[in-house]
Amino acid sequence: MKISIFLFSLLIFSCAPKPETTFNLVSPPPNTPPEVVAKINGDQVLSTQLVEGIEVDLFEHEEKIFNLKMDKLKVLMTEKFMNMDPRKKGITNDDYFEKYIAKNISPSKSDMDQFIKSRGITSDQLNPELLPKIETYLKENLKKNALESWLEEQSVKYKVEIYLKKPQRPVFDVKIGNSPSLGDKNAKITIVAYSDYQCPFSKKGSEILKELRDSYGDKVKIVHKDFPLPFHSRAKEMAQGALCANEQSNKSFWNFYYKLFENQMVPNLDDISKEVGLDQGKFTKCINSKKYEGQIEEEIKEAIKLGIKSTPTFFINGKIINGAHNIEVFKSLIDEEIKLN
Repeated sequence: MKISIFLFSLLIFSCAPKPETTFNLVSPPPNTPPEVVAKINGDQVLSTQLVEGIEVDLFEHEEKIFNLKMDKLKVLMTEKFMNMDPRKKGITNDDYFEKYIAKNISPSKSDMDQFIKSRGITSDQLNPELLPKIETYLKENLKKNALESWLEEQSVKYKVEIYLKKPQRPVFDVKIGNSPSLGDKNAKITIVAYSDYQCPFSKKGSEILKELRDSYGDKVKIVHKDFPLPFHSRAKEMAQGALCANEQSNKSFWNFYYKLFENQMVPNLDDISKEVGLDQGKFTKCINSKKYEGQIEEEIKEAIKLGIKSTPTFFINGKIINGAHNIEVFKSLIDEEIKLN
């Protein structure tokens, strides 16, 4: 019997202080199977029951713990490597870093210009106070990169072995069905993306997908799924528009898809349909029929069942990435999957 969503939310996500509750924590009796974690009135509770529905939350916490340990290990490695260098004698770690690792590091004009452009900073916003802050920010990033490169070189030189176990992303059975897709149907890598056309992070997600297609070509297949969030008043309507465009051709869908993200603040479906060259009569008839409402609702149910709480959420060969992370997070997982397949 499944616990109700209300009770689960009350127990797990309540922001109120938790009352002090004492449970009977005891050692299991001899010969208790390892998968049994508790008994309730004699009925066994299995470890698989504990993780069901919270796989993503557990992974994210395990990843945080792993990263904390790796950061600590990097500190220990840095101190060790510095002290092994005869040049370290008589100077502090900070002095060694500035003199031998981050020497003469400074962002170029090209770095500055690229950053300003990527952040959409206008000439009117640039002032004598902002420019030094940008330079300092970029300089710190360059120093971090220099330290990472130095650590990698030293690790190879001194044959470092790390035995920490990296947490594994949970794998889900994501049904593709008749959802719009892009790429070779037999591609080794399938990326299923749950998106909301009015979500700014989903817009960033669409840019990530485009970059991945540019990088990997037909090695990857992109599948779009709708997960319109309840507080975005036009997201369902926009999703219906895209699916109506898909009726006319797959190319029409993807053109419509990107146009929706370009105009996500004030979408005009009729104008977009004309821009991408749709048959207006067929498109209007499709929109008015609301024929895809059922499909969108089913995909919302699928998303909730998969534990999705926000958009965008991606599944790369079933392995979840929650959010529009740095492109390298996606490439790292894709490269791993290509090696496995």
